[in-house]
Amino acid sequence: MYEKELQAMISACQKASKEIMRIYNKGFHVDLKEDKSPVTDADLASNKILRAELSQFSSIAWLSEEDADNKERLTKKALFIVDPLDGTEDFVQRDGSFGINIALVVDRKPVVSVVGVPALDSYAYAIKGQGSYYVSQGKEERLHVSDKLKDLILVQSKTHSYKEELAVIERHKDIIKDVTYLGASLKAIALAQGKVDASVRFTPYTKEWDVCAPELIVTEAGGIFTDSKLNEFIYNREDVYNHDGYSMFNRVENEILLK
Repeated sequence: MYEKELQAMISACQKASKEIMRIYNKGFHVDLKEDKSPVTDADLASNKILRAELSQFSSIAWLSEEDADNKERLTKKALFIVDPLDGTEDFVQRDGSFGINIALVVDRKPVVSVVGVPALDSYAYAIKGQGSYYVSQGKEERLHVSDKLKDLILVQSKTHSYKEELAVIERHKDIIKDVTYLGASLKAIALAQGKVDASVRFTPYTKEWDVCAPELIVTEAGGIFTDSKLNEFIYNREDVYNHDGYSMFNRVENEILLK
């Protein structure tokens, strides 16, 4: 099930990745949106490619960071939730730590997910109930979270930090061995690969397109993905903000970081 959608999402992601890296290497223009967040030529070019490639699924609604929100989506069973360049600030800083998020949501939950990593010419994908995978240089590996309950590696944002996150690190330094930093949805891939073990983000500024595709990558690798109050996400909401941030864990026992 969903094989046609998955292949179209992967193809769209690969085409958008190539264009993002062409712009990244050539040079780009940065504007500020109304909310003061940056947008570049690459965000807009990627969005155009993704929308064109996925328009073949005419019955599936659309929600993207770079398009006006058509609230008719609220009446639809299925929609694509897309961030055409997740981690624009990282892109602007040229640290390579940015991604592409594409999720197919049915009945308010992600069922297919593709997260591209343009700087590495790679991507992760997942189908509900069929596992999570990473594809790089033509090689595909199935992803599994770690099973660690101590000596945890916490992964946090490269560009934003909150006092509540620093408090978690201080409060649980007995089980947190190290803190590392990645941008955008690359944190979710690292957790799904077992390279890191947890992440807690108290930011109230992420939106559905920041977490929807990463969620399925993490959960299909055996991990846990919730908001900072340990509530599960539902999608296709009228208010797209994630007011309670998000968190990821390799094991349910490590939810203790939020307690």
